[in-house]
Amino acid sequence: MKKQSFYPAVITGLFCAFLGCGALLSVFLPKKGFSETENRYLAQLPQFSWDSLKSGKFGTDYEKYLSDQFPFRDDWIGVKTAAEQIQLKKEINGVWLGTDQYLIEALYDEDIDYALYEKNLERLSVFAKKQEELLGSQHVRIMLTPSASEILTDKLPPFAHPFSQAQVLTDLEEKSIASLMVPVRDALLAAHFDSSISSDALYYRTDHHWTSAGAYIGYTAWADSLGMDPLAPSDFAIETVSTNFLGTIHSKLNLPIAPDSIQLYRPASEPEWNVYYDGSSQPAHSLYSMDALNTRDQYRVFLDGNHGWTKIENPAQHSDKKLLIIKDSYAHSFAPFAALHFDETHMIDLRYFNGKINQFIEEQGITDILVLYQIPGFIKDVNVSKLSW
Repeated sequence: MKKQSFYPAVITGLFCAFLGCGALLSVFLPKKGFSETENRYLAQLPQFSWDSLKSGKFGTDYEKYLSDQFPFRDDWIGVKTAAEQIQLKKEINGVWLGTDQYLIEALYDEDIDYALYEKNLERLSVFAKKQEELLGSQHVRIMLTPSASEILTDKLPPFAHPFSQAQVLTDLEEKSIASLMVPVRDALLAAHFDSSISSDALYYRTDHHWTSAGAYIGYTAWADSLGMDPLAPSDFAIETVSTNFLGTIHSKLNLPIAPDSIQLYRPASEPEWNVYYDGSSQPAHSLYSMDALNTRDQYRVFLDGNHGWTKIENPAQHSDKKLLIIKDSYAHSFAPFAALHFDETHMIDLRYFNGKINQFIEEQGITDILVLYQIPGFIKDVNVSKLSW
């Protein structure tokens, strides 16, 4: 009996010693500010105060700091993932391990803050109706785009029962704005089960975004809803610019897996673009930041990643039409298609923009509006409240 009780004590002691050594090393090793693997800023040593200690905030922040700064963190994430794979787990760290090496973000009903969900749908509905009155029904569109778990159901593990993103669209339609909604879910489902389209064409396997091919499907659905003629696939030269892309979902697991490819759709006759980021007076002359392909965040190749305000000028257009896309990062691979049809295309990311959106629309002479989000991101984003500013 004594021998049996000895082993748990030894294991516990070794585990505590391991954690203690890790914590001690984290004090002396250089602190990381940004994780290229996880594409996020890491927690830093919190400032101590008696008030923060008593409230528990210091303890919580210090725990996050130790977790983020733990020595060889990326390697340990990979070790943990490998151990759980050995146990034949099909969900690890909030990621479903799908067929054909698909990594799909897990999303359950219990992950949803339904109070915020309802507020965001109501805010969007009020905003859309107001803009419809001002600009006309043919100049306002809403495109809430499903993530991979809603479309690639044949790739999910058998036990996976994801939150129904179709219900979000139904709930929004019931707010009397069905005529403004782009049927992008139907278009993506049709494309996914079209045998003439590659099964991995629409979403990256290692990242939460749609691919350029998926964005093209969204573009044609949006254009069709406006009665506008989209460019055909044959009007583009499709250029593969990366074959070693490992995206945001992969960073949660850090497991060995075949990387994704990134493709750009370049029109046969490409305009001489002027692209301004966050009010800069010095324009870029391409929609693509090719230097991003040498970094971990290769998706930043599309319009240089996240900015509060991006303005695209198309000198080839003389229609006096100005499009505003209120968006998250799903719009980055979509905008190169849409910008071909407008003199100016403005993109506002409410996470990084603190201006008054209605004032912006008036001052910039916006003629057309598209609200484009990935559905899970939209229903969780507290910044949607800025639509009422």
